[in-house]
Amino acid sequence: MKKMCHPITSCAVLLIALSMGGAPAQAAFCGLRVCGPPPPPPPPPPPPPGSCLPSSSIGVLVTGANVTAYVPKGNWGGGAVGVSVLNVEGTSITNKLVSTPNVVNSCASNPKTGQTVCTADNTDVYLFTGTTLNTTLTSGGSGTIGFSGGSCTNCGVAMDAVHNKAAIGLSIAGAPGFQILNLATSVFEPAFKSPSGQISEDPLVDPSRNFLLSASERNNYEIVNIATSTTPTFFENPIPNPGEADSSGEDCTTGIALAPYEDGGVSNVYIGDLTQAHFTAGSPGKWTAPSRVQVLTESVLSAAASGIAVAQGTHIGIVSGEFGGNAITAIRLPATSGSGIPAIGDWVSCNLSGFSMGFDPHTLTAYQSPNGSKDAIGLLVNGGATTLAIVDLTKLLNPAIVPRTGAGHGCAAGSLTAGPAGSVYTTLPVL
Repeated sequence: MKKMCHPITSCAVLLIALSMGGAPAQAAFCGLRVCGPPPPPPPPPPPPPGSCLPSSSIGVLVTGANVTAYVPKGNWGGGAVGVSVLNVEGTSITNKLVSTPNVVNSCASNPKTGQTVCTADNTDVYLFTGTTLNTTLTSGGSGTIGFSGGSCTNCGVAMDAVHNKAAIGLSIAGAPGFQILNLATSVFEPAFKSPSGQISEDPLVDPSRNFLLSASERNNYEIVNIATSTTPTFFENPIPNPGEADSSGEDCTTGIALAPYEDGGVSNVYIGDLTQAHFTAGSPGKWTAPSRVQVLTESVLSAAASGIAVAQGTHIGIVSGEFGGNAITAIRLPATSGSGIPAIGDWVSCNLSGFSMGFDPHTLTAYQSPNGSKDAIGLLVNGGATTLAIVDLTKLLNPAIVPRTGAGHGCAAGSLTAGPAGSVYTTLPVL
């Protein structure tokens, strides 16, 4: 007899039939089902926009039908002071260049509160609402740390919109580490050093798993458990070495973790499944997961694959170069996880006519449009922080809209020409 997993108080005749070898289909009439392994838990919902984005340059604020970009005018190598605040979708603000006391390198936004946090190259942390700079805080940073793209005291900010916190990558007396800012109170928690000796150029916070992901140029992928952020626990994972891991990425719905490698020629991207990760406690601990380094043929970017971002809720992301070049690569990630070794299912590379990629920290981000067909959108800024490129990644990956090369992963036309709003590629001036 097949074991049934739903209690009933009727249909006794059917139960007798089942005990005599009756078909389980009969049980459907009584709401019964055959026992077996429990179904896997449903994936977590997409995090609020702004979460699960690397601490790259651009902050993106999605509220209702409106999308606002916060674009620093500076970078780790200097540049101008100020943050340009721009309407990308909707008209929620009047575009404005907001002056700041010092050069800003990174911004991140919380759509649940409407607040944006930006970090300066020194210890300044700026809190914005709309186009107003409300508060200037001072982080616990001191000294500087260096990356291949420059040096900084405060090096970037990643948003945790679920817990209303921001994670700042910074120098602690010349050692790399992090500091958590509670945005409800505007109070910093104690800064903590990374035992690996280096942090990612672009760390990110996975608020569903309480993970801080940090893939570094030493090809160590560090995960910090910040469930209790005042006593974080560290787990290290030496990953393969086809170049230098230059940024951290994740599709937080599926737990697919990513890291692009710069200086590797054709684009190489690490991809691993955190839902299958094994963590070993220690000081620090270790983690492993089913993973691979995937070669993205026809993707040749300036300084190779450097920046990455996933438009949460779409399973689509973008990979960029840095310090020049105009090529980008859109990637389609697995829609599910939990078994096997994950892989990027599709990708396409195109040049953006008239554009040149910006500096570190990487001048790109991604989000799901709240309007129309809810496409995945990539945002990129050029080296002079004068132009914002807007790329519809969903359309870019559709070969009926953007025809492919014979090899299947390049734009047949080579370059995309900027068009009006709603095009695959369009631009906005940065004030």
